[in-house]
Amino acid sequence: MKKFIVIVIAVLGAIAAFVVWLPFAMDYSDHIVVGKYELVSSGETCTLVLKADHSFHQEQALGGKTSAADGTWRRVGEGGLIFSRQFLVLRGQEPSADGTTFADIHKALGLFPSIVLPQYQVLWYGRTDPSTGTEVVGSYSGDEPGVSTQLTVSADHTFKQDWTNGSSVKEAKGTWNTMQNGDIQFSKEFLKTSGDPLAEAESATAWNPKGSNLQIDVAVSPSLAQPVFRKRFPWL
Repeated sequence: MKKFIVIVIAVLGAIAAFVVWLPFAMDYSDHIVVGKYELVSSGETCTLVLKADHSFHQEQALGGKTSAADGTWRRVGEGGLIFSRQFLVLRGQEPSADGTTFADIHKALGLFPSIVLPQYQVLWYGRTDPSTGTEVVGSYSGDEPGVSTQLTVSADHTFKQDWTNGSSVKEAKGTWNTMQNGDIQFSKEFLKTSGDPLAEAESATAWNPKGSNLQIDVAVSPSLAQPVFRKRFPWL
């Protein structure tokens, strides 16, 4: 009988703890997000302070150089954040095509928030010439707002890219190759939506194209750790 009572008490205690924990675990409101965060990774340190007025202050130290930035942040969806263009890009992070930074809010054990930055961005290029087969060779146009990007993929494994943003015009020429899994990879000359070519630690890969549109994944090297800001609490 005593054993049964102990089991019942334990079950009721677990249910009560779950009922208390659940509202905290599901809470992604601003007051949970606001606060000071720190990142330490591979010789890089960065502090990020999110303020209740939706502004942020950031300080970064890398390779003996210190930088600081101030900007704004806003919510997207339940657990997403978007930082303005002032946000300092970190090693292992791939910024959004428009220069802003998207991040996900994670909560360890449903209680301890962290901010996780993405390591890739997907660019969409729609085919602009009639497709008669499954060949990737052809002409494509990017769909990012405010930027005109034309991409020509040639049969001799070269590509040409024309990028226009207002009065700024750039042209890039490079090569492409087919990988073992059917994806194609572009050389470092490939222009991102920002108009900048790929950095040394970045790659641009089209996922197994079948002669229609190109879904191009611009990503940092998997050898770089994913940047994660962990919230600092006064009692820790």
